[in-house]
Amino acid sequence: MTAREQEVAAEIRRIVREELRARTEFGDDEELASRLDSLALLSLVVAVEDRFRVLLTDEDATTARSLSDLARIVAARAPLQASP
Repeated sequence: MTAREQEVAAEIRRIVREELRARTEFGDDEELASRLDSLALLSLVVAVEDRFRVLLTDEDATTARSLSDLARIVAARAPLQASP
């Protein structure tokens, strides 16, 4: 992951921990769906969209299976001023 992608991934982890109050940690390449239920995944998508001011499509949802996938997509679209 690039430095920008790592920053985004760290912020996504913070969102999971603090905003979703999930007590799970996951590796960069671990499938998000293996650690979060469908409601938590939906909440994560909404929180990431709000935090980074991006729109994640249905295609993104099928492409972004892991934290690193999601961070890569968000980092490519998010304005730099929205970085954590």
